[in-house]
Amino acid sequence: MHLWEVEKNVISRDLKGKYVLLYGKPKSGKTTAACSFPDAVLLAFEKGYNAIGNAFPFDINKWSDFKMALRDLEDPRSKERFKTVVIDTVSICWEMCEKYICQQNGVQKIGDIPWGGGYTACKKEFETSIRRITQLGYGVVLIAHSASRIEKTADGSDVEIVAPDLPKRAAEVCNGIVDIIGYIGSEWVNGERKQWLYTRETPTLFAGSRFKYMPDKIPFGYTELVNAIADAIEMAEKQDGAIVADTIQIKTENAVDFNAVRARAQELWSQLVGSGDNAKPDVATAILKKIEMTMGHRMKLSEFTEDQADLLQLVVLDMEDMLK
Repeated sequence: MHLWEVEKNVISRDLKGKYVLLYGKPKSGKTTAACSFPDAVLLAFEKGYNAIGNAFPFDINKWSDFKMALRDLEDPRSKERFKTVVIDTVSICWEMCEKYICQQNGVQKIGDIPWGGGYTACKKEFETSIRRITQLGYGVVLIAHSASRIEKTADGSDVEIVAPDLPKRAAEVCNGIVDIIGYIGSEWVNGERKQWLYTRETPTLFAGSRFKYMPDKIPFGYTELVNAIADAIEMAEKQDGAIVADTIQIKTENAVDFNAVRARAQELWSQLVGSGDNAKPDVATAILKKIEMTMGHRMKLSEFTEDQADLLQLVVLDMEDMLK
């Protein structure tokens, strides 16, 4: 796709393709609600599903299990069966990622990797893995426990802040991905306990939503969340002229075929540069310069690796322009 082919975004009324972070105290119904999302598979980093009859759990005991699950999610059989991926809990997911990076580097603690490289590698691995799920077209529900901290206000008094119990770098990744951060809490009204999902930040609570007209809080439950999102989308359609559909086809990332791109690069090199007495060294220099501009350093076409397939594709496009 080119920039001139971009169309106006369409908002769907359903929850397919939505990204949500639910957090709250233990036993507050987080996993039960998450498993009610459309065709959900539960990547269980902890066994919190024993009493949930509608769960389809896949136990994750180490990071390699998660990597295997990501590979399985690419399979058409998984795409046909599941529409939503639930990660329970995100904090344990991060811990396993951190342990994986430590194993890669032969250290016991992430801080033992010099110059903060371990923290950078861990965040990159974690973010790449979570975003891969969204790129495959699945909706994502992230589950976290809640934690509170005491902060000083301007007048020196203490205030308790409630937020997801996540390390800072994990929280940064999750906050950047999700459409809704909802806190599951309860209030007592006339002696009756009622659960709510809070979707807007307050001075004492971390929450938020990308849906402009989402209420500050709604009764907690899957159906209530679906209805609240639908109402918010309808309001966006009326007030802001948003394009709305009952459902949309999720756009997935098209993987670049490395072997095909490499073969095309070699073909273009032969056509542009030639060989023997007919070789054009000035053209070869121009191509190598384009490679340097793309990669940030000098290298040959033959030195590209499979995980650089998308970058090689950019060089191929430059070479095709030269051929024109």
